[in-house]
Amino acid sequence: MDALDALLVEPTAWALVSAALIMGLGEGIKPGPLNTLVITETLQHDWRAGTKVAISPLITDAPIITISACMWSQATSLSGVEAFMYLAGAAFLTWLGIDGIRSASPTFDNLESPQDEHSLRRGVITNLLNPNPWMFWTLAGAPFMVAAWNQSPWMPFAYVIPFLSMLIGVKILIAVTFHRSKDWMSDGGLLWAIRVSSLALLALAVLFVLQGVSTL
Repeated sequence: MDALDALLVEPTAWALVSAALIMGLGEGIKPGPLNTLVITETLQHDWRAGTKVAISPLITDAPIITISACMWSQATSLSGVEAFMYLAGAAFLTWLGIDGIRSASPTFDNLESPQDEHSLRRGVITNLLNPNPWMFWTLAGAPFMVAAWNQSPWMPFAYVIPFLSMLIGVKILIAVTFHRSKDWMSDGGLLWAIRVSSLALLALAVLFVLQGVSTL
């Protein structure tokens, strides 16, 4: 039995924590809809809005993990579901992109105003409609969760807690970094950055459509 087989059959708590931190870092910094929304909300409002988006996995990942673990053994038959998820995600990303492009020119005076009450909701919807966490947990996370559960009902927490801590921590760091960048950005530069991030959402929507069509 090689090291990978041992990790997926009888993982130790340390092995689960190590795997979770590595995978959480990779998922946290990987470009995607949630990171793009973290940046967009931070630039439109402040780091608190970006943080609200960043913590959305705390709400969305519990059902995603549960469902993905159940579907893991049947992953090869999910092509139709995968296509639907990509197309639904594309529709929502398109709405977010258009909303950002149509936004009024911001000023540094109103960026700190309480206009970010919907940031968490946007993050939750984006993550639920984003196929990436579904595919990650179905194809990568679920095997660790199932193996950990077979060891002990408490062992899955040795994977989930470090993974989410790293994932969310990286995204919060991204929000803080972009918030601080506003100290040297002009109003026009800020509007330009918002437009660019909104166009990135639209570009992701196109990629989602292409990926969804390719899975049909």
